[in-house]
Amino acid sequence: MADTPARQERKLAGSGGRFIAIGVPLVVVGIVLALLLDHNSVGIGVAIAVLGAIPTVLGITLMLSAGVQRRDRQGKPWA
Repeated sequence: MADTPARQERKLAGSGGRFIAIGVPLVVVGIVLALLLDHNSVGIGVAIAVLGAIPTVLGITLMLSAGVQRRDRQGKPWA
């Protein structure tokens, strides 16, 4: 049975929020480590920040997709 558009929006937004909740702390920890470590070890912090950026961008994309779907469902003009 197919989901209704409103239900699908809630699922997308909820998943997006979870991905953001996973990714943002990793980005913050990675940035802090990159700032605190010596020049030779900065790559560790940068790597952690990049690994945290992946779920963060995915979450933002899911939330934007839910917003676009909601606006389309409401029939509002785009321009």
